[in-house]
Amino acid sequence: MMNEIRKRKSKGPSFNVYVAVSFPNETFCEIENLVQQVGLAKAQLVRELFLRGLAAYHRDGRVSEGVEQDRSVTSVSQFTNTEAVEVAA
Repeated sequence: MMNEIRKRKSKGPSFNVYVAVSFPNETFCEIENLVQQVGLAKAQLVRELFLRGLAAYHRDGRVSEGVEQDRSVTSVSQFTNTEAVEVAA
């Protein structure tokens, strides 16, 4: 495994990883709403959210949110979607 890492050709300070990702429809709609709000392309927004998640992992050492936190994230997501619909209407 270590040899594989060392064999990677250097292409500058960063490299791209292409990953197919599936989201539930609600999450996809939320991402589309965020794209309009922040003015980034969908791929760039997903990259930014990934890096933010990685930073959270470095802070607390957990890969996923706790059960208690999942509920608060869901309620925030619902508020954001409701707010976006109200603005669009």
